[in-house]
Amino acid sequence: MKKILLFLLLSQLYFSQQWSISNAERNALISIYNATSGEQWSQTWDMTRDPKTWFGVKVKSGSVTELNLRGNALKGSFPTSVASLPKLEKLDLSSNQLSGDVSPAISSLQNLIRLDISNNRFTGDPTAAILPLSKLTEISVGNNNFQFADLNMLLGNFPQLLVLDLSHTGLTAVPQKISTLTSLKVLNLSNNAIAQNFGNLSTLIQILELNLSGNQLIKIPTEVGNLTTLQTLDLSNNLFTTNFSAALSPLKKLEWLSLRSNQITAIPAEFSQLSNLVHLNLGDNKISSGFQTIRLLKKLEQLYLDKNEITAFPETLLQLPMLQMFSLVGNQMTGTIPDLIPALTFIDNNRYTKSEIRNFLLKNKEMADFTYSPQRYDELKTISASVGASAVLPQELTGDEYLFTWFKNLDEKTASTTESYYISNVTDSDFADYTCEAYYFEALPQALMEVAFYREPVTLANALATQEVSRDLIVYPNPTKDFLNIKTNRNDIEKVFVFDLSGKVIFSENSRRINVSNLPSGNYILSIKTSDGVKSFKFIKQ
Repeated sequence: MKKILLFLLLSQLYFSQQWSISNAERNALISIYNATSGEQWSQTWDMTRDPKTWFGVKVKSGSVTELNLRGNALKGSFPTSVASLPKLEKLDLSSNQLSGDVSPAISSLQNLIRLDISNNRFTGDPTAAILPLSKLTEISVGNNNFQFADLNMLLGNFPQLLVLDLSHTGLTAVPQKISTLTSLKVLNLSNNAIAQNFGNLSTLIQILELNLSGNQLIKIPTEVGNLTTLQTLDLSNNLFTTNFSAALSPLKKLEWLSLRSNQITAIPAEFSQLSNLVHLNLGDNKISSGFQTIRLLKKLEQLYLDKNEITAFPETLLQLPMLQMFSLVGNQMTGTIPDLIPALTFIDNNRYTKSEIRNFLLKNKEMADFTYSPQRYDELKTISASVGASAVLPQELTGDEYLFTWFKNLDEKTASTTESYYISNVTDSDFADYTCEAYYFEALPQALMEVAFYREPVTLANALATQEVSRDLIVYPNPTKDFLNIKTNRNDIEKVFVFDLSGKVIFSENSRRINVSNLPSGNYILSIKTSDGVKSFKFIKQ
């Protein structure tokens, strides 16, 4: 009998020591796995191996202390079994597809110092679940569908916070209690509609990273200039045009700055004072000048000027001694490609010709990554035709050295491989946007030249339907994926507005070429204000 009892005791001891953590914690992890479609995760778990080898699991002194499943394709509800990991210090479930309320079960995780559940589909108000976690130094809850009753009550309970993410939480003002978080290092207030209470930022004397992107700001709040410890500043997706940047001058420690997707027309002079800048993103603006300012940034390594209105390679920027990566994608550049471009240079979707690219490649420069294909050519064009008539859609490149392919609606390949696209009998289904790829290939002595040239879209429009919409205003293409164009002989267009179907103004514009690429797919209204009043057009964003 004693031998049997000893055997059972030893067997129990053996199986309890089979894993680096207790069976209770292992079962909790398995429950999380099963509850969030673990078999469909990007990085799955091998249940035959020790949990300490599982993706995202860290074990210390026999307990799970960290669970990091960021961006791992988790689905379902908040996994309540995390409450059975009592020594957990860091929980990261961000960038997944979890939904529903945050379980109050996490309130028992009294050792938790980091909580990141951002970029999911959670709903409700997580305040009650989070409040008891008194040791938290990070609260990242942004980009969900939360409805906070009182954010100030939540923030007031964590004066020791180092990281706070409140992106896309419906804020219209900077919460008052942020001013008490004097130890804060990272603050994300992006994708809100903040228009006031920026003074609550002034006390953040240790802040290193600030994200105010997507807040429809027309100038940088003066209070940002007081945050002289800032190293990273994201101001992308706002409404900056000119005279917006006075607050930048005091930020001498700034290393990373993004002003992407604004309406900036020239690079501000204040940039010359950002002497420690390493990364600068000015993509998707309307910049065509001011490059001399950037030339003074001696530490700059990465520079994005893609999707602007630059017509020639800004050679003055090649004097930057540390520049390693230069993106000029999607401008209107043509002419000579300079010799001394950085090893990582991207000039695709410009207007360079076959000979201009060929001349550069023949110089046999050593490049880590030089992207030059595709290029664009021709201009946007509209051809009107009636049902039953014939139509010819032109493009300018000719010659047997090109292989031509025509596309309908920009991505639907047609059978046509001729220089022009011919329709003998137009039907309703033919009214669309068309583009042509002219492919060229040549084996150079020490390089391979392979480039596709895409003409800007040519639209086949219904002549009768166009006349019925308006005799002096044409909006095309419709539907659209990227741009709407306004064709008119009028010179008195005052403003162009884009509304959703609820009547909310999405944005306004002064251009006759409207960028709608960032809009979600759906139906919208375009209103054009002239001296005669306002004319509106319904359009579909694909």
